[in-house]
Amino acid sequence: FATREYTDDQYAEELERLEKAFTPLVLKCKELGRAMRIGTNHGSLSDRIMNRYGDSPLGMVESALEFVRLCRKCNYHEIILSMKASNPKVMIEAYRLLVARLNEEGPDWNYPLHLGVTEAGEGEDGRIKSAIGIGALLEDGIGDTVRVSLTEDSVHEIPVCRELVKKYNALWEQQPARKLAAQVSLTVTEKRDPFTYTRRPTPEYFIGDLLLHLGKDHPQRVELPMPLTARIGDIDRKST
Repeated sequence: FATREYTDDQYAEELERLEKAFTPLVLKCKELGRAMRIGTNHGSLSDRIMNRYGDSPLGMVESALEFVRLCRKCNYHEIILSMKASNPKVMIEAYRLLVARLNEEGPDWNYPLHLGVTEAGEGEDGRIKSAIGIGALLEDGIGDTVRVSLTEDSVHEIPVCRELVKKYNALWEQQPARKLAAQVSLTVTEKRDPFTYTRRPTPEYFIGDLLLHLGKDHPQRVELPMPLTARIGDIDRKST
């Protein structure tokens, strides 16, 4: 992107140009009764946003809010918002920050959200990345529609979507249980910062037989099933 320091006046001029270009589309959608998705992509932020906020979740949120304000100036509210990134951590942070900003603006800013991890990949990797990004936000109660973006034939995306939302659709149907859970959650104090990624702190463990250090700053380890006939003493410790 073009490196440039924008003064407040220059930034305002850029927003005026954006308004002139964007407003006709908003008015046409309003006239025809069409809905619009305002989607910010982590990999395609404008030079204006990049120079002021950087390639960050904050920049993604500010970019979307600029367009939302223009829609509201036209009294147009048939919009849905998305904050997509190929990195699930960035995506999660951006959506959480967006929700916080919308809540600050007031109840009439409660627009629906479309969740997705952009270009998640294929096979197991794509499904895992989508489950991490979309699932974490659904657990927060964030999200109205979802899209699993796999680099495969698009028909393979639908079963993954259905599997991800199945639990939450079932919970939504259990209204009394949901209300009770909401009341209980109010008594729990959140000690993490929901807008930035930090690894959950864990103590360090040492498994002497396998010469393994676990937890704390050590890398995550994957546990695999062993044949029933295998014993710990038979394992080559060097390969472990």
